[in-house]
Amino acid sequence: MGQINNVIGKAFSAFVDAMINFGAICIALLLINEVNPLRLGGTVTAISVGIAIGSVIVYFVFDMYTRNIFVKLHTNLIKLFFANLSIMLISMAVLATFSLFEMYVVVILVSTGFSFVALLVKLLITTKAIHLIRAKRKKTKNIIIIGNGKSANELSHQIEENAHYGFCILGCVTDDDEPDINKLGSYDEIDDIIEKYNPHEVVIAVDFKEEGKIQYLLDICDKCGVRAAIIPPSYQYFKSKCQVDMMGTLPIINTRAIPLDNVLNACAKRVLDIVVSSVLIVITLPIMLFAVIGIKVSSKGPIIFKQKRIGKNNQEFTLYKFRSMRVNEMSDTSWTTDTDPRKTRFGTLMRKTGIDELPQLFNVLFGTMSIVGPRPELPKFVEEYSKKVPLYKVKHQVKPGITGLAQIYGFRGDTSIERRIELDIKYIEEWTIFSDIKIICITPFKMFNRNEKYVK
Repeated sequence: MGQINNVIGKAFSAFVDAMINFGAICIALLLINEVNPLRLGGTVTAISVGIAIGSVIVYFVFDMYTRNIFVKLHTNLIKLFFANLSIMLISMAVLATFSLFEMYVVVILVSTGFSFVALLVKLLITTKAIHLIRAKRKKTKNIIIIGNGKSANELSHQIEENAHYGFCILGCVTDDDEPDINKLGSYDEIDDIIEKYNPHEVVIAVDFKEEGKIQYLLDICDKCGVRAAIIPPSYQYFKSKCQVDMMGTLPIINTRAIPLDNVLNACAKRVLDIVVSSVLIVITLPIMLFAVIGIKVSSKGPIIFKQKRIGKNNQEFTLYKFRSMRVNEMSDTSWTTDTDPRKTRFGTLMRKTGIDELPQLFNVLFGTMSIVGPRPELPKFVEEYSKKVPLYKVKHQVKPGITGLAQIYGFRGDTSIERRIELDIKYIEEWTIFSDIKIICITPFKMFNRNEKYVK
């Protein structure tokens, strides 16, 4: 019965999405071309219906109709964004095929925007409604926990804190006399307990000392025909979202899987980098020309300062900046301090406004850096801090950036390395395309607060 309801739910959701896309096209036609949707020509009507039906196929490809209670809302938002982007590109290709591109390209652009907003509202409303239903226990999954260790107690805590998951713990099965969770019985009574309570699922959450019993417990669950999930006794070693790969019959757990391991996510970030860096290079050309003249007039030396930094996968690359200091022999061995006497007055002005970092836009365009990411460090400091700061080199799993989460919080230059790395890892583990856009939008308001003081 549950599977039938699930199929009906998917079919209804797909029908609503098709109607939303068709309605968006009709509204766009009425607004842009002043065409009555009820009097569309045969070709235009066929294309509109085809796009509406094709959109549903695209949503299925992007797995928009699979319900997973552990998937976060922003993940579905990203899927929706790229699904609609794909629909827009496919629609333009169809228009070009029928020689209607110039006539209806604006209609497709506008209708894509309308449908995205409407589907976004639908997603937010349905997600909130499902969470409320689960939180009020109107639709729950009854589970039994096998074990009474740290992982079992942590699972119980997570379920209590996240009522919208829709789980209800019936109790635990353990040989311990006084468990923290309501005890239903001991291990030798599992068969009878499962038969009596008929849970939707059993979660095996035993500690290392009972790890040898996992196969025995799985066999009993299979015998009773109940689904079983396992929380590995070594779960505390998994610091981020894990990824399980199969090498033949051997499961391999990647303990540091990150969102940017996904090819689609990496491509989206690269496209954003190319677009933003290209636009900013064009916009800031007059400012860069001003910087070139100011540097040349204010002090002797090269205009561009080149320095070796450590980037993705611990590889060295050349970072470009406008020179803000007098030529010196300490540039590769020491940090710039707030009142560093090596800075020129014009250099201080550039550093206060962030102009000195504009050449790094070319680093982004060439692919050695990203607009958003952890700041790259000198090889000397990487070697030094990797010995002192836990997880320091984790930040090298992604490309370094011009700006980042740590930077918009004010942790740049001569500030706390520990706090900076903490924010860098948070950014890496929780990355979304929207987090990059948010950081890019916030950066201009933070670039003038760099605590740079003029020196004599």
